[in-house]
Amino acid sequence: MHDRPTPSSLAALTSHSRCSRYERGGGRCYRPTQRADGWCGTCAGFRRPQKPIAPADPCPAAPSARELVTAATDRLPLASDEAHDPQLGVTRSAIERYCAAHGGDRATAEAEIRSLLENLIATGTHQRVEGGAWRMLAREGFSLLLSPDAACVLGYGTAHRDRTYAQVKAGVPSRSRSRRRTDKGWVLALQDGLPVRFTTLVLRRFAQDVLRTEFTRSTGKKVVEAAYSRSTHVRPDLPSNHAGRRRATDEDGLRWHFAYEPGERPAVIHLSWEPGCGPQAPAQEGGS
Repeated sequence: MHDRPTPSSLAALTSHSRCSRYERGGGRCYRPTQRADGWCGTCAGFRRPQKPIAPADPCPAAPSARELVTAATDRLPLASDEAHDPQLGVTRSAIERYCAAHGGDRATAEAEIRSLLENLIATGTHQRVEGGAWRMLAREGFSLLLSPDAACVLGYGTAHRDRTYAQVKAGVPSRSRSRRRTDKGWVLALQDGLPVRFTTLVLRRFAQDVLRTEFTRSTGKKVVEAAYSRSTHVRPDLPSNHAGRRRATDEDGLRWHFAYEPGERPAVIHLSWEPGCGPQAPAQEGGS
């Protein structure tokens, strides 16, 4: 195809133009920019005034628990500078997925997918999926699916609902409300230095169901220490792209629900019990 955009052609179109992005609060940025992606690099860089209400649909590039994925033992037949070669294709579904996740038009989406591919060829994790396709993963929570011959980008996936790879690398904070912001300062302070984080609701339930007490300022340290000690026995494997959720059950039937986000500590976001376990379990009949 002769109409496929390249970063250089986009740069020519956007030189001496104004930034087309939005700040975190939704205000439009009008700073001058000569960047190919139309971002000044100073503002937050969002393409939409507000974050999307619902997450985008799953993408073929997102890891599936049923797929056999292995570390690549052979060399990817693609060099970094070939990511922008017009002979390398990018499917419509990958472009549309990118637009759904981040906004913007198709031409810009394709150019940014190619820039991401360039980075993943050099610094990403390369895997082979059952059937021979290549999966390229970034620790920041982005992934691309390539055809077995690495001649076409088949899919795009991201753990982020709004931010692009460039925004995450630039340190732009997410606009999505996290559970951390709902926790009080003293609850967070109790967990300073721990490699895992517990939500307030999790600590309350652990205190009531396991320790048979209430989670308060006076009992907080004891509850956090006990929860952390017990959680170390059920830590599940990390998701392949460092983003997603995992569940593990301890020997007493307590289910620990972990959430993972690139660049953040793992978080225990929910506790539940196996049927017949926990405080609702049938009482054991006494002896004498």
